[in-house]
Amino acid sequence: MLVLDASGSMWGKVGDITKIEAARQTVGTILKGWPADDHLGLIVYGHRRKGDCKDIEMLKPVGPVDERAFMAMVGGLSPKGRTPMTDAVRTAADAMKGQEGRSTIILVSDGVETCNADPCEVAAALKKADIDLVVDTVGFDIKDPEANRELRCMAEATGGIALQAEDAGELTKAIQQAVHTAQGNPAPAPAPQPKAEPKAEPKPDWNLTGYARLAAGDDPLTDDVRWELTRPAPEGTTSEVVMTSYNANIHEQVEPGDYILTLTAGEASVKAPITVKANEMNRVDMALNAGRIGLRAKRTATETAKGSVVWTVKPKGSSADLFTGYDAETGVILPAGEYSVTLKLGAAVQTRDIEIAPGETVPVEVIAGVGKLKGKVTFSPGGSAVKDPRVDILVGSEAAEGESSLIGDYAAEPVFDLPEGTYRVRIKVDGVDRVFPLTIKTGETVTASFPLDAGLVAITAPGADSIRITVPRTGIYGDDAEEITRNYDTSMSYVLPAGKYTASAWKGDVNVTQDIEIKAGARNEVKLALPQ
Repeated sequence: MLVLDASGSMWGKVGDITKIEAARQTVGTILKGWPADDHLGLIVYGHRRKGDCKDIEMLKPVGPVDERAFMAMVGGLSPKGRTPMTDAVRTAADAMKGQEGRSTIILVSDGVETCNADPCEVAAALKKADIDLVVDTVGFDIKDPEANRELRCMAEATGGIALQAEDAGELTKAIQQAVHTAQGNPAPAPAPQPKAEPKAEPKPDWNLTGYARLAAGDDPLTDDVRWELTRPAPEGTTSEVVMTSYNANIHEQVEPGDYILTLTAGEASVKAPITVKANEMNRVDMALNAGRIGLRAKRTATETAKGSVVWTVKPKGSSADLFTGYDAETGVILPAGEYSVTLKLGAAVQTRDIEIAPGETVPVEVIAGVGKLKGKVTFSPGGSAVKDPRVDILVGSEAAEGESSLIGDYAAEPVFDLPEGTYRVRIKVDGVDRVFPLTIKTGETVTASFPLDAGLVAITAPGADSIRITVPRTGIYGDDAEEITRNYDTSMSYVLPAGKYTASAWKGDVNVTQDIEIKAGARNEVKLALPQ
């Protein structure tokens, strides 16, 4: 039975991804090639309600594995609540009663027990009631020594293994090791060590310790936090920084005296005066009066976004961005209050208003409602791709005065995420300007070719001051031909719609001309020799 932490702190990040996404990826990895004879179940805690120690749910009893269904359950998790890991393990043990042979619980947690249970005592009782029960624990990005102690003693009390993982890669390896052991392939036992004489517990080499919390009475934070200790200073002067620490559980040696302690996590910050006393352990417990939002972008109701998006979070009524993120799934700590959250995915923009209370984790799932255009710009149907065309998406089936591009790119094979609707695809390259109609629906992928009915002319004119291309058109009054382009060099390449043109090379007032015909999909090479 896999017991998975989905408490609010799983929105914290390890490297470039959230902990919950790392857990999803890990589960996906261990399910690939899962033996048909091995049974697996899933219990999750902290995923439905904030502050509820009864928020434990068995999503799948122990049984045969359907990889797609299992991943759908894990993929739908939105962390919210507390960490009742002890009762979750008890629930798993109860669910596995009556199973033949060894029963293994693999507990994955990123924090300390927060629901007034004793993990060591419960684990020992469960082992006594079922000698074949084993609890393996995986501590994920653990910063709190107490959390490490709890996970270690649960494993030791049941004959299991206690593993640690600092990032997504280590998490996958740790769970794979636990699974490997559960499948009856334990790692070699370490050589026995001589029994050490008991030693007095060493005196800590710090005198300032404590925790950071979103709100008073909330779980200690395991995220990256920043502690800064400064000396008091008159207003308008710069304070002397005495100490900076990035540990969630602060452990620092500080000279006795009066200080200002500033705690920062995410976009929230709080400061307070403290006095560090001599010859004693000074403990701080600081609350940010903040909450956390977990942001998850979805292309459609059933398709999670991947890759880069743009998140912006503004305080309600403000035009200034407080937070900007570019991952499809991310999380951030914010001061309690009202906010406007905006997701930009391709050309789709969705905004949602939210309110965060102190200590609250608010999962925000935003559906962009887009389809995908995969285009290819060619000179002719089935012909060569055009190099670096400008592709713009215009809204509507008809041109409007003053309209602007919804989204654009310079690419022969452009890819755009677009809200459902009717569009025009405008493609410009050199002398070509073509517009193609497009209709797209949410969740649909449209693969379209855009043939420009154009060719390329390559002109060389040694010794010339300029090269010009014109359309041979003379009006009723003998107007000059219409000039399409002029290049002040001795050579040029230019894309033109199929048709007839005139190329000319100039040196002062002397020029030479040549009529040319551009054919779709063809290259036309022209050499112009000026008179000597």
